[in-house]
Amino acid sequence: MQAFSKFLIKSIIYTILISIVSFILFQSVLKNYYFPLFWFLLFFIAILTTTFHLYLIRLSEKEFSKFSSNFILISGIKMMIYLVFIISYSFLNPKQAVTFLISFLILYFLYTFFEVIMLIAFYKNQKK
Repeated sequence: MQAFSKFLIKSIIYTILISIVSFILFQSVLKNYYFPLFWFLLFFIAILTTTFHLYLIRLSEKEFSKFSSNFILISGIKMMIYLVFIISYSFLNPKQAVTFLISFLILYFLYTFFEVIMLIAFYKNQKK
């Protein structure tokens, strides 16, 4: 349960940090590229990543031997959700598709990097 609360707190702090940096960038350097859906996109990816990661932690605490298969399953489900979201938005809003896709890609990489770092730390703690 400790890994669960640690990740939740770190995820909230990470999301707040990304929000602050994004706000500053959109107010200055990236003023022409701002689109209001960015904030929804940020919280959508943050909530989805946090939810699936916490579910993976919960599963792994019960049976760590199935960590690899659970990780692959959860990653696949998450990718399908992202894919449906990306395709739907891009077809419904073709004028904003490029800005949306670039923003999505950046946020996806940021949260994937964060999740991998947290998974490595969790894995090291489980081995001890």
